[in-house]
Amino acid sequence: MDYLEIDALVNGIIYSNEAVKQELGRRFAVYLGLTPGKSGSDGGIDGYATVNNEMIYFQSKLSQNILDASCTADFVGNLIVHQADIGIMLAGIGYTDGFRSRLKQASQSKLLNIQPKIHLLNLEDVFGETTTFKKASKDLPILRDLSNGEWAKHK
Repeated sequence: MDYLEIDALVNGIIYSNEAVKQELGRRFAVYLGLTPGKSGSDGGIDGYATVNNEMIYFQSKLSQNILDASCTADFVGNLIVHQADIGIMLAGIGYTDGFRSRLKQASQSKLLNIQPKIHLLNLEDVFGETTTFKKASKDLPILRDLSNGEWAKHK
């Protein structure tokens, strides 16, 4: 895909209504080889899996805005609650330096008895299969092709 195609997809998604974004978050989880969270109120779980005895936690925030530090606590809290070894966040556009800084502080906190490996992705990473996406993919199950009706099995 070229930049114009990716940009059109990203904009179409981030300007969708919340119900569509929630459903797409579940679909991205399935594409990434994860089990999607429940439809509707999902308790902060958009996807999960256990691979090589490691718990993977996936959260999708397909906002029109860059995710800032205020979004960090929710992600870190869910990593702790779900005792995740690997955390994957999917943002619509990306992350502020404040988000990244607060995430780093939280991951170094002595209050955490786990030190999860964290991958921060955005839609451009997924659609463009960037280096960041490929690195995260190494910690995931095999990606799924949803064009063949696979999604229907997970509704």
